[in-house]
Amino acid sequence: MFEAHLLVGALLLLCSLAFRFAGARPLLNTIDYRTISDASQFNRYVGIRMLLPTAVAATCAGITYWNPLLGVPLIFAIPLSVLCMVVWVGVGSKQFTVGMYGRLSSAP
Repeated sequence: MFEAHLLVGALLLLCSLAFRFAGARPLLNTIDYRTISDASQFNRYVGIRMLLPTAVAATCAGITYWNPLLGVPLIFAIPLSVLCMVVWVGVGSKQFTVGMYGRLSSAP
């Protein structure tokens, strides 16, 4: 089970790096990139937030390496951390949206 956690951690790290260095390309299909003020900054934001599930997978791999009996229960921690990251990005994406007059929506 150690190898499964390690493989998922490596895949999540690759996804995180892909978002971090994507530039202004629209990678998320649930986000309307026409309303994002700076798409490259938003992709960097998502890439940094994707390090959370990567760290959880690496931690689970380390725990499973030392105690293989915890491998099956810890496999549920990774999808839970991905879900938390998705909610975090969804809530944080509002700070990148452009208002009606071309300004950021948080601007007065």
